[in-house]
Amino acid sequence: MIKRVAGLGVVLALALNQCSDTTAPPSGNLSLQLSNAGTNDRAMLLEVAGTDSSARIDTVQATTGSPYRVFAQRQTLARWRVIVTGNLANGVLVTITVPDASRTTSYSGTILDVADASFADLPPGLRSVTVTP
Repeated sequence: MIKRVAGLGVVLALALNQCSDTTAPPSGNLSLQLSNAGTNDRAMLLEVAGTDSSARIDTVQATTGSPYRVFAQRQTLARWRVIVTGNLANGVLVTITVPDASRTTSYSGTILDVADASFADLPPGLRSVTVTP
């Protein structure tokens, strides 16, 4: 009986080892790119979100060497509110770290508010943000 249980344990261990998936998706960074920035844009409130709960966002931060100050707050596992300040121009605003960097289309950015140097509220207008690898 003991040999049978031991043999069954070995067979079960081998079967489980064969079924395990050791290839996880590549974790990495995606960029949030600003287009059509206004010449006087100095601050922007953004929402960065995954399309569903599986599109988790681990961190939101300034890109290395960026001239911007970034303030980010997690709302849920897949949604962050972000304030970016500085002399805003077209190009990368922030970097987001996600568990699967190949799912670029699972993330989006929305401009909620824009302010100029005198703190006047500006309409988002033609400004847009896109998520890129």
